[in-house]
Amino acid sequence: MTPRKTKPRHNQASDYESDANYLTDAVPPPARTNAELNLSVLRRHNPAVASILSIAPYAVVYVFSPTSQQWEKSGIEGTLFVNQLSPSDTGVGRYSVMLLNRRGLENFEAGLLKGSDVEITEEYVILRANDGQQIYGLWIFSEPEPSSTANTRVINAQIIQDCAIRAEASMKSVIQNSQQENIRPDANADETEEDGAGGVPMGRQLSLRELFGQQREQDSGWSVKNHSPQLAKHQFAPSADTEFFRSTKRPSQQNVQQANLKGGNSQGPDLLGELFRKAGQDHLRSA
Repeated sequence: MTPRKTKPRHNQASDYESDANYLTDAVPPPARTNAELNLSVLRRHNPAVASILSIAPYAVVYVFSPTSQQWEKSGIEGTLFVNQLSPSDTGVGRYSVMLLNRRGLENFEAGLLKGSDVEITEEYVILRANDGQQIYGLWIFSEPEPSSTANTRVINAQIIQDCAIRAEASMKSVIQNSQQENIRPDANADETEEDGAGGVPMGRQLSLRELFGQQREQDSGWSVKNHSPQLAKHQFAPSADTEFFRSTKRPSQQNVQQANLKGGNSQGPDLLGELFRKAGQDHLRSA
């Protein structure tokens, strides 16, 4: 039996080859550095992470037990990151320590708030959280010299402590600035009150002190002559009675008091009656 002759096949591009050509024409995504990759991973757990300040390749989290007075493993170990977080709404600088767990889904993160919350020993970097109710010990792996990780424990421990001190200083600065801003409006209000009748900006309400202060200044310049200047021109015409009262010497208050003390008010001379009698006699003479 003679073998069947096969027809020669032309070289035809398959669908896979066409896809390959299409993929080769596409622009490859930009390469990212390790720092960018680490930052993207950390932001999945905490979006407030702004930058990574330090990394320790391997660390273990211990928890201090008050009952046994010993350090116990928490089951969290892996890569340790010292992070700078975005500032708070009031402008306070924030920092944290995060450890991505290789043994489970539970990670570790603690905020660095005060310098007194961090203590460095030969074995651990001790962190106090929740006002000292929880105490953690970070054991950071480091190899002896000349290994590249020889100074990993010392460097990370110092950076953690420095971040806690910076966070505390930032908090104090924000509190001090807020207190000064609360005092400044009161001082400005006192200055405007002392200006008295000075210009008042439109839209601002006058206080009672400013209102009555302006009224007092206006009243201080008021007088009968200024209010009614025509009164000075029209005077009463002199008469015998007015001339008599003008020429008569009035007794002083001291003489009246001495007379009252000597003889009493009922026994002393009737000065007012004498004046009226004398005025009547003068009027009859003139008539």
